[in-house]
Amino acid sequence: MPWKDNNESGPSKMTGGGPWGNKGSNGNGGSPWNRPGGGGGSGGDANRPDLEEQMRRMQERFRGRSGGRGGRGGGSGGGMGRGGFLVLASVALIAWLASGVVIVDAGQQASIFRFGKWTANFGPGLHLHLPTPIERHIVLPVEQQNETTIGRSTDESLMLTGDENIVNVEFAVFWKIDTQSPQDYILNVDDPQNLVKAVSESVMREVVGKSDLQDIITTERAGVQNQVGAQTQALLTSYRAGVEILDIQVNKADAPDQVIDAFLDVVNAAQDATTTINEATKFANETVPVARGEAQRIIQDAEGYRDQVVADAEGQASRFRQIYEEYRQAPRVTRERMFLETMEKVLGRSDKIILDNEAGAVPYLPLDQVRQ
Repeated sequence: MPWKDNNESGPSKMTGGGPWGNKGSNGNGGSPWNRPGGGGGSGGDANRPDLEEQMRRMQERFRGRSGGRGGRGGGSGGGMGRGGFLVLASVALIAWLASGVVIVDAGQQASIFRFGKWTANFGPGLHLHLPTPIERHIVLPVEQQNETTIGRSTDESLMLTGDENIVNVEFAVFWKIDTQSPQDYILNVDDPQNLVKAVSESVMREVVGKSDLQDIITTERAGVQNQVGAQTQALLTSYRAGVEILDIQVNKADAPDQVIDAFLDVVNAAQDATTTINEATKFANETVPVARGEAQRIIQDAEGYRDQVVADAEGQASRFRQIYEEYRQAPRVTRERMFLETMEKVLGRSDKIILDNEAGAVPYLPLDQVRQ
């Protein structure tokens, strides 16, 4: 038996007292907490054996096995026996080997370290490695998204711009553990939140220091986010931090509170100027095409008139040359023909009176008018 009763000797006397040397109030064996072992008392149960009885039966069972195998007598007060030690050794061995079993859930990775040196990474599933203390494993949630916010205090948010202005910037960094190197996250990073915060704030101040205030608060905010994300990732990679930057979001980028009213006036004036410029551009877009169309029409009319005059002049010149050739061949006939054609044109536009030597003045009967 693992303990020795100073009052009784031998296994047959175990009913006289428990391992703590006290007895129940009814004279039977008491429990180790001074509660009645029999059916009487406030805490007892007549149908259930007490703890000492169970221990006695277990001891006798081990003692019987030990006496049958090792030749020791049943009455010898030996210990648990060889079988009990084998059972305990088996349980201890199984527990030791179980320390080399790792179950990795979805969205996790397990990093294996052999005497403190990283050896491998395990993805989701059931994996085995050498038991502790030879190898140990650390499971990380590599797909969990973390957020670090910078700029909630004045010391963090106020930054100097490239045009020597001050801007109030608040932004958030979304990151997770790098699935390609989780061992770097374990070995090289002590406080990841502070590390990401310090690196991203430093990079943001550098990017803002190279940009103008108007660009940061208006059109170039997306560009600032992209630059900060890329440079922060490059810096963390050089530190071998095992951190992957997912996104940078600028939540606020304004002038300081002390000058925000004046700054808003400047912004409103710039917006009014932009509105006026847009209206002028709209008017120009509506007027200039009309003017260009009118100018094009006038040019086309002038070109048509020019072509007409030139063609008429060329026709007159050609006609003159033809008449001149005829005149050279028959001058008298040509002169008479030209005289008659000219008189026909002249007299055809006026009233005519014929003077005859015998009859006197005879009016000309305009047959063309009578015909009409």
